[in-house]
Amino acid sequence: MRYKSSSLKDLISFISKGIVPKYANSYDENVIRVINQRCNRNGEITFREARYSDLSKRKVTNEKLLKNKDILINSTGKGTAGRVAQISENQLTEPTTVDGHMIIIRPSEKIDPDYLGYALKAQQRIIENYAEGSTGQTEINKQRLLDETIIKYPSKEEQRKIANIFMNLDMKIKNNQKINTNLFNLMSITFENLYTSNRYNKNFTLNELVSETLTGEWGKEKIIDSFNKKATIIRGADFLDVSKGLKGNTPVRFLKANAYDKKFLQANDVLVEISGGSPTQSTGRSLLITTQVLDHFTTKTFGTNFTRNFRLKTSEDAILFKSYIQFLYDIKLFFNYENGTTGIKNLDYKSVLKIPLPDFRDTCDFQYYLKSYTKYYSLIQQLGLENNKLLKIKNILLQKYF
Repeated sequence: MRYKSSSLKDLISFISKGIVPKYANSYDENVIRVINQRCNRNGEITFREARYSDLSKRKVTNEKLLKNKDILINSTGKGTAGRVAQISENQLTEPTTVDGHMIIIRPSEKIDPDYLGYALKAQQRIIENYAEGSTGQTEINKQRLLDETIIKYPSKEEQRKIANIFMNLDMKIKNNQKINTNLFNLMSITFENLYTSNRYNKNFTLNELVSETLTGEWGKEKIIDSFNKKATIIRGADFLDVSKGLKGNTPVRFLKANAYDKKFLQANDVLVEISGGSPTQSTGRSLLITTQVLDHFTTKTFGTNFTRNFRLKTSEDAILFKSYIQFLYDIKLFFNYENGTTGIKNLDYKSVLKIPLPDFRDTCDFQYYLKSYTKYYSLIQQLGLENNKLLKIKNILLQKYF
């Protein structure tokens, strides 16, 4: 297969940073959706954290309206600048642009747009090195991006074949993600139905289920004196990924032997984030630990010092504890159990554990829920593991073709 080589500037029809938004509500008139850097993660664009801008105060040129197959690169900030993602088919359901911390790249007709998207994803580490400036204020040098990014490409026909390989891998990964999302939703709805039933005439507290609580650890980034035990730390921000069978961005750090030997996570533990949150997000995110979850990691695993580990005796107790904590979090009850005035909120978990809750443990419906939860959570972990393998294959092929 014969390849040509060109700098990026010769293969695109448009490049620009986004707008400086005049933020508005999504339901206001004359607004446009605005993607920001938080929408660009793991090589794909999501709209969950997108915002809206008032078009009467800040107009958007037609060129800056996103189009199908546009490639987006985060342009600002240490750890975020250089991330690459591409707008996929049927993703733009409404007029959308990006803010000034992202770069829009529009492929020209000289190259297959999907091929260019994957080629740039393969060079993300190189693109990250185009970030210049002081710590925290780094900015992608756009001229270096255009001049120094070299794209190798075969004929249009071969480009299409190569792009299809990656698109099929991505489709399988997304299908697994959709299945996992549906399974989580089903588990949530089933538990909500259990809770809202009026057939139960007795209560209990979560405190009755807990056999032990353990504080989290943070340790040191490198081996320093007695901090010499290598460990994986799970943060609240990692809970969602880990619950889906992924590793997330869990950092590896070093702990003292005493903490390392006593506080490692075990099956039937439930991690709860007791510090952190934001004005719109309460503390109380949680993660059920199972053998499958622990098998994803090659070291002993610990919760961060912003979490509390609740140790349950049985898998039944662990599922019930996790389900109730998740339910109370989802209905935003934990906002009423927070304190702290320094910007970091703390969950009064001791009071949460004393809340009287419907006790349906003796019912057939709960036994069915336990079986379903166990089955679904196991399947979620399996699909997550499969996605990990698919991502490894994808990364190997990216290096092979690009």
